[in-house]
Amino acid sequence: MAKFVDNYSDLKELGIDCEECDDSLTEAFGRAADHLKILLPNVDNQTLLTLYGYYKQGSEGVCSIPKPSWYDMRAKSKWEAWRKLGDMSQVEAKKLYIETIKKLDSSFDDTVSPSTPKEQWVKVSSMPDERNIAESDKTLVDYIKEGNVTEVKGCLKSPDVSALVNETDEEGLAPIHWAADSGFVKVLEVLIGAGADVNLKDSDGQTALHYASSCGQAECVKCLLRHGAQVDVTDNEGCTAASVASDESIKELLNTF
Repeated sequence: MAKFVDNYSDLKELGIDCEECDDSLTEAFGRAADHLKILLPNVDNQTLLTLYGYYKQGSEGVCSIPKPSWYDMRAKSKWEAWRKLGDMSQVEAKKLYIETIKKLDSSFDDTVSPSTPKEQWVKVSSMPDERNIAESDKTLVDYIKEGNVTEVKGCLKSPDVSALVNETDEEGLAPIHWAADSGFVKVLEVLIGAGADVNLKDSDGQTALHYASSCGQAECVKCLLRHGAQVDVTDNEGCTAASVASDESIKELLNTF
């Protein structure tokens, strides 16, 4: 299973892009959400998950979506952060969100409108891979995760490595799944040119198109479709790439094929 994708969520999902509000608590909630983008470089992943849970509970109420049953640790972690809040009221969740922002920055004043403009769809940085791998020990997959096209090409020159282009690793993923997951189109093109099967399934029955769609990698989706990826392939849970797509634009793209 994939250890990480690109991040836990977009800023929008953390509440950074909150709509105009109609009561004082919700207004403060929105201001706290706007303030988070200033703090992001110094906020750890666990705190971002906590904020995500509070934001979803505060804006939508009790978690009403099914638990993700496949590889995506990001989706599972986000679901768990929301789900564990149980029946907490939206009011309480909003208060906790605001309190968490105040703990992160004691100078934050939730009664003052932010002076910085709102941003949309800005990405939080990826969860770091905490392994410290020596260059000499890196594998094809390590270079794929880095988006290192030159080294990927170099690895594939070895017959032993190229023979594994359609083999899954201990996490149930093949190189093409890692490339689609990471969003590196050029790497994806290299793998396909080396014989990677665009419709190869991982251990959960998902193709690279499932990965690219779920992770919001639109350019990878387009690349895979150009190379014959089948949109009607279902995984072990009966899900197509369109049904796990992260946003409507990708769903629309898939539904045109």
